[in-house]
Amino acid sequence: MIKKKLCVVTGSRAEYDLLKPIIKKISKEKNFKLSVIVTGSHLSKKFGYTYREVLKDNIKIEKKVNILGIKDDEETICKSISKGISKFANILKRKKYNFILVLGDRYEILSFVISAAFFKIPVIHFSGGEISSGSIDDNIRHAITKFSKYHFVSHQIYKKRVIQLGENPKRVFYVGSTSPENIKKEKLLNKNELEKDLNFKFKKKNFLITYHPVTHEKSYGINNFKVLLKVLEKLKHTSIIFTMPNSDIKNNVFYLEIKKFIKKNKNSKYFNSLGRKRYFSCIAHSDLVIGNSSSGIIEVPSFKKPTLNLGIRQNGRIGAKSIINCESVSKKNILNSLKKIQSVKFKKDLKSIKNPYEKLNTSSQIIKILKKITNEQEINKVFFDQQ
Repeated sequence: MIKKKLCVVTGSRAEYDLLKPIIKKISKEKNFKLSVIVTGSHLSKKFGYTYREVLKDNIKIEKKVNILGIKDDEETICKSISKGISKFANILKRKKYNFILVLGDRYEILSFVISAAFFKIPVIHFSGGEISSGSIDDNIRHAITKFSKYHFVSHQIYKKRVIQLGENPKRVFYVGSTSPENIKKEKLLNKNELEKDLNFKFKKKNFLITYHPVTHEKSYGINNFKVLLKVLEKLKHTSIIFTMPNSDIKNNVFYLEIKKFIKKNKNSKYFNSLGRKRYFSCIAHSDLVIGNSSSGIIEVPSFKKPTLNLGIRQNGRIGAKSIINCESVSKKNILNSLKKIQSVKFKKDLKSIKNPYEKLNTSSQIIKILKKITNEQEINKVFFDQQ
């Protein structure tokens, strides 16, 4: 039997967590030979050297490809993409992969699929068809879709959207997200274990904050973030945990604002990266998740916890009823949202919340389909016109 060489590329902790169950199952299949490449924020001290999470999961890393620049401006990120195309091309010239597997909407991943296209290597894309119109990630996600031959999507509506982009319906598979599956399998820390691990004492109320730059806003979302901080500084009897923003443009401005806040407010603490187990445990022991991360939309509902989604970054994503959207960010609107979340009715409704991204046996279904499509004879990809 000739094994198919599958190369999985990951550029961040959040995206790796979604890929992990797929990687684990691929590694056990006799039909496949797996290679894993890490890049992006995985290799940055600032973001917590999250490639270590991959190693902790007993997954061998074939290559580390460092493409991040020191600065966080537009020019640096453009140069990172250029560097990525060049470095990945050098790898693909020597390695004869049969398929490339990627997930999501990051510029690091875009650089890889551009290289793969010129080497005529079919790309399998996870989480296409989604919309987050407040961020350039939206454009990148759709671009990756067009570079990809096969598509695994997390919702039926996203399947329709990928087909709308001119992709062949026979190569678009609705499988759900691996997030709910990850959450069910993860052994979480209890409150005492978590407090000890984080060296941080939880109070009666606990908030988890993840806020990223908003690349389609002139201020990159920093003005809205400052409004949030002004609200949070009044909550002296609430413990507040911050995770660092991602590697988008102007991320360092948010980083410095968080550090200033922590210095003045002893009921708060920040982490470059919590890691999967601690992050999920923090959600489980928090009363509320606040920010503009996709995690608040895709993962938090599985814990039956509320999400306060701020601003426009995630506009367009399908969300559970546990999510309160506060698009126009002001002190008054945030306080009104907090009041709604604390109401008896909202708390009661949380108990019956269902995650729209959950589907049975997601990773097993993906492997079953992978076995089939990786045995297909090469067919040139053409634009699929809808009748």
